[in-house]
Amino acid sequence: MKGVFAVGVAIAFPQLAMATGMYQCEPVAQGQWLPEASLTEMLEADGWRVRRMKVDGGCWEVYGTTPEGKRVEAYFHPASGELLLLNQRGRIIFRSKD
Repeated sequence: MKGVFAVGVAIAFPQLAMATGMYQCEPVAQGQWLPEASLTEMLEADGWRVRRMKVDGGCWEVYGTTPEGKRVEAYFHPASGELLLLNQRGRIIFRSKD
């Protein structure tokens, strides 16, 4: 019965089913998003090492290493590429001022 409820919630509220992370970005039209390759290139030019990237909570979620050598999970604004949240091992080490 719990599985049926979860499926019902996912159908009724698809944005909740997609958001699994720690941050929720403002809605941005898909055509305005930075392409994954562009954000990766921008981050690598700043000294980041990107291991994996995916969409989560309407943001770009990046798993990688900062220029300082910290392995982190980071959330970036989908259109501007602005760093919004930086998390290391479950501890938030940076959060932008909303």
